[in-house]
Amino acid sequence: MQASLDRLLGQSIRRIHEPGAEVKSLYLTFDDGPNSDSTPEVLETLETCRVPATFFVVARKAAAKRQLVQDIRANGHAIGNHSLDHRYGSFFSGRAKMLEWITSSEEMLKETTGAPSVGFRPPAGVRTPELHWALKQLNLPLVMWQRRFYDTVVPWNEKRALRSLASSTSGEIILLHDAQPVKRLPGFLKTLASYIKTAQQQGYEFRPLTRALCQE
Repeated sequence: MQASLDRLLGQSIRRIHEPGAEVKSLYLTFDDGPNSDSTPEVLETLETCRVPATFFVVARKAAAKRQLVQDIRANGHAIGNHSLDHRYGSFFSGRAKMLEWITSSEEMLKETTGAPSVGFRPPAGVRTPELHWALKQLNLPLVMWQRRFYDTVVPWNEKRALRSLASSTSGEIILLHDAQPVKRLPGFLKTLASYIKTAQQQGYEFRPLTRALCQE
């Protein structure tokens, strides 16, 4: 069943396979930013914990907040492509529109950051045959996730975060969102720090994604 879906919708990266790796790893990813009210706080927490992550940014937001994107990169984090505008119209407008939409976002991010993205993650994880076709033309990996916490819908708390580590395995890509409501941000940051600390105590190392890793 999964093989048939992959042929139709494209193979996606949900975890990083690390044969022979001596250290267990996890890959934190943050979607929907950059956000002036919350991304700097997330960056500060990651810096305090001394771990890198990958930020899947919306290209137009990134272009409008260039300094914030530069701060992300200066702190050793990777940049992924989370579409031009986080809208859904291109999913229903045919191949040509889809290709233009993704190409524009990748070019805008490259102009903003000075480097290609690590790969493309569609808004809400939507996958279509047209998306698969366009990414294939651009040789751009489709990067999804192995584990998510629905932190845009319900507050992320320490109980759920730490409980998830009991079933985690090396190489998992973790989906979170740096664009957090101001009222929920303190709890999110506290949970993030606790999750990182506990995972490290269990022998995990946090790493950023790279284009090479996502194309293996």
